[in-house]
Amino acid sequence: MQAEQTDDGDYESISYHTFRAVDYDRYMSWKAGSGSVGVGVREITKYGTDADKEDVLLPAGRSVVVVDTEFKLVRKT
Repeated sequence: MQAEQTDDGDYESISYHTFRAVDYDRYMSWKAGSGSVGVGVREITKYGTDADKEDVLLPAGRSVVVVDTEFKLVRKT
């Protein structure tokens, strides 16, 4: 796991990790489960992971906190 994205742009099983904010857009994807994904700067928007999601936009300048989730984070190209 890297600070800006998941290894090799693939899914990783993450128990807890914060991906730092960067100056470019990224895409988040996750597989259905019981975890959570939180996105924000000062206020955190929480996403449930009860359904699979693909290519949810994570705008530049936002960090993401991942808890108990099969998660993928890649740079938008």
